[in-house]
Amino acid sequence: MTAAVSAREALALVTDDFTELPAAAGPGGDGPIDWPGYGRARAAAAARSGEDESVVCGTGTVGGTRTVLVSFEFGYLGGSIGEGTGDRVAAAHAHARAHRLPVTVLLATGGSRMHEGMRALVQLQRLAGESARTRAAGLPQLAVLRDPTTGGGWATLGAGSDVVLALPGAQVGFAGSRVRPRDADPAAYAAESQLAHGHVDAVVPAAELREVLGRWLSLLTRPAEGPV
Repeated sequence: MTAAVSAREALALVTDDFTELPAAAGPGGDGPIDWPGYGRARAAAAARSGEDESVVCGTGTVGGTRTVLVSFEFGYLGGSIGEGTGDRVAAAHAHARAHRLPVTVLLATGGSRMHEGMRALVQLQRLAGESARTRAAGLPQLAVLRDPTTGGGWATLGAGSDVVLALPGAQVGFAGSRVRPRDADPAAYAAESQLAHGHVDAVVPAAELREVLGRWLSLLTRPAEGPV
């Protein structure tokens, strides 16, 4: 899978009955810090991707298990995380807790959205808090790392999940390609390298993702049968 795969195409890989959750409108104009041209950039991103924010949230059945699904749209400003993203992901976690559902995140992001400054950076703390509350509620969280998964999205929604799967060849790491040392080995930032170093649980071909993800969801949501 590459960055060209949209959020909804990623969803179609794992479920046939996705139902989108209601979503609040994002910031208007040039955003919370009045970044020049931000409004135009968002409008262009929406026209290009067909989405009005970098994330699509809803519910769907994967391998017989109902789950909240959070799928990132890299075509919308590089899947970057801003206040609108934070609002939607926080609402998805709240829905999961209210309905006792696991959370599955299909990640493809370059990190925080520079157009919103610190207002975007604090979303990482916010999302980490949502993840902690969902974990405290006893609900599993799974992540599927698409290409690319970098920055704070990897550090919070990716690495912070209970089970971390990745697609072959996906770029995975905190540092994106533009900020790495010039002599850095690109292979060190690939999903296969993260698997070798224990940061990823499995690298799964796209054609097998639905089955593998469904198996994990079933295992993690099945009622305990007691000691054996």
